[in-house]
Amino acid sequence: MAPAKKRARNAQSDAQPSSVLLADYRTAWLLSSDEPSVEIICKNESFKVHTSVLKQHSEYFESCLSRPFMESDGVVKFDDIDPRYMAFYLGIAYSYSSIVPHTPPAASKNPEARAQRTPLCDYIEVFKLCDRFISTQMSGFLHKCILTAIGDGHRALFRSYADKDQQKALMRDFADGYEALEQAHTLQKMLGETIIEYFVEGICYDAWDSCMDEVTDKPKFVAQVSKGFARKLAEAMTTKTKVKRKELAGP
Repeated sequence: MAPAKKRARNAQSDAQPSSVLLADYRTAWLLSSDEPSVEIICKNESFKVHTSVLKQHSEYFESCLSRPFMESDGVVKFDDIDPRYMAFYLGIAYSYSSIVPHTPPAASKNPEARAQRTPLCDYIEVFKLCDRFISTQMSGFLHKCILTAIGDGHRALFRSYADKDQQKALMRDFADGYEALEQAHTLQKMLGETIIEYFVEGICYDAWDSCMDEVTDKPKFVAQVSKGFARKLAEAMTTKTKVKRKELAGP
């Protein structure tokens, strides 16, 4: 089955970091050239997608595509979805329609040495689309991807305490991921709590002190990290122990 055809400019700008998520899951095979399709428009980009793929993996699309379109030309429009993340979502949907076995990524043994990693924010944004479109199977897969990314990021933080540039990059990755979450959703709120816990235990204190300005544009993240440090300090005072970082397993 062929990947979703796309028009207009590329959804992944050259100015943005590449995503392993997109590179890994934009492969599939064509079932039939005359299979019914629908056009999805996100802001200024258009995706031509097989109807069967959307209906197979989304209760939302199963419902809306099983009755006549409100739009007479068979177009579904979303003005509030970044085409970059719609491309990722469609790529995974197509991969779930292929013969490629789908397993979540394994935790890295040496995440601090990895040259390329999918931004945590990418996983979260696609996870939110899976929730929005009621793509249960894909949502479960993305949830596992997010947990693995949090664990890898935490261990990389903990082990790269002497590498200021890597500390800053990981700090930004955690901050972007946390701010992308919608805290009104129970599962997303739990993911947010996990992000803060693993960040606080992994970040080098000197790096946070000297580089926090890098993420002041993410006030919710900064506030929750501050609360996390306060909890660690209160615990240390109660038990009369030193405040220190620790490498966590999981999540």
